[in-house]
Amino acid sequence: MSTNSPRRLAATALVLSVILSACGSSNGTASTTAGAPAAVTPGTAATAAAATPAVSAIASLSATQAAASCPTAATVGAALGITVNKPVGVAGGGGTQLPAGAKALVCDYSGAGLNVIIEVIANIDPSSISLFSGKFPVTYASVSGVGDQARSFSQPLNGGKDNEGVVATKGSNLVDITATGTPASLAQIEALVGQLL
Repeated sequence: MSTNSPRRLAATALVLSVILSACGSSNGTASTTAGAPAAVTPGTAATAAAATPAVSAIASLSATQAAASCPTAATVGAALGITVNKPVGVAGGGGTQLPAGAKALVCDYSGAGLNVIIEVIANIDPSSISLFSGKFPVTYASVSGVGDQARSFSQPLNGGKDNEGVVATKGSNLVDITATGTPASLAQIEALVGQLL
């Protein structure tokens, strides 16, 4: 088992908890959909579900298909000043659902002692940003100049590394990036979020 496995598992668990709590659970099928923008994330919770009561299952997207739709490792690595492995698409889980018409993709990039998760949702209510920033491990800060609205967090980890994240919306698109154990600055993460919006 690699040294970044606990961090990767924790980050993946955080992503999946955001997805499940944001999307609500039901007896439907997986809800990630092909054809989403460069990177997309499932995420609309009780608030979004209440705002859009027409929640329906969306065609599933396999991890292989999702990975093919993710930004390349070279793109992510260059933007954040790191080296990451080829992305792994995180396909929608059991009862995860998005509002009708929403399209989502989650991309997981691992590296030596680090992990980056990129999520993008198309066709989502911009108020869903609260569902993501509400799951940040520390209080968020508002960010100007990224999309229509953006929020970020930074949490120090052991060994001088950080856990950082930025979520932003532009129109009906949402991009969320969480970088764990990287030397990337919030400004670099914000720039990548802006690029993917």
